[in-house]
Amino acid sequence: MRFGIVVNEDKDPGYAFSKHAVEVLNSRGCEVVFDPYYTDNPEIVGIPGIQIDDYSTCDVLFSMGGDGTFLRTVHKFVKGSLPIIGVNLGSIGFLTEIHKEDFEDAVDRLIAGKYTLENRTQIDVTLCSEDGTVKEHGLCLNDAVIARGANLHVVNLDLLIDHDYVERLSGDGVILSTAMGSTAYCLAAGGPIVKPEMDIFMVTPICPHTLHNRSYVVSGDSTVEIIIGRFSEPPILSLDGRPNITLDHHDRIILKKSETPVVVAKIGYKNFYQTVRQKIRARGSFYEDGEK
Repeated sequence: MRFGIVVNEDKDPGYAFSKHAVEVLNSRGCEVVFDPYYTDNPEIVGIPGIQIDDYSTCDVLFSMGGDGTFLRTVHKFVKGSLPIIGVNLGSIGFLTEIHKEDFEDAVDRLIAGKYTLENRTQIDVTLCSEDGTVKEHGLCLNDAVIARGANLHVVNLDLLIDHDYVERLSGDGVILSTAMGSTAYCLAAGGPIVKPEMDIFMVTPICPHTLHNRSYVVSGDSTVEIIIGRFSEPPILSLDGRPNITLDHHDRIILKKSETPVVVAKIGYKNFYQTVRQKIRARGSFYEDGEK
């Protein structure tokens, strides 16, 4: 098999684990690919047994880091139906199934075909000005967040679902989340926990200035629109935590399911609810009792 590797150098000092991973893969007769993005990195180029090539030539792509690395890998490198699987070199690791100590076993399972491929919905986001001009367009796998500006004042947002007006949200903003993103910012804001393969979106207010705080759960076939209302400081839009986009009065953000899902390779070490129990404890810890 032919495997690609994307690595977060902050999570892998000196590329120690990446070098180990290349050795493991080479020892099993696999080809290992790093994207031309790494051409100017002498430490990567100097690793024995690698090729510099496009990831589209690979069977599976490893994302080595944490959840942020996984999301950046999807945004920057994943095209078409290339399957991705995460190796957790960070802390929480909701999106990364493989722990470092299980890497060799995981490789053996992948080579033996003991894995499944699952589609994950992405949100297609279009930002338009009041006159309908498209200002920005992008995709997100976890969430699109519209948040108030630097001043501690509420922002007013009009919510429409399938072109029907729902309500005005006044508060710190709103999170538009996929099912996969339900355990990220959406959860912290009081949203529901949803299995990642479900074809739905969630609309979760952030610190709303109302007497209720409830998420809307809508069909994956729905279109959600947010219209920017009054504010004292320009609010921002962020897609999967990427650099902020400044919003203007009467801007319209249109969100719907992307026609291009992300393909995730799943080995099946643990089910979703085991992961939830282990990663997010009621007492506020990210770890099981006794784990560091």
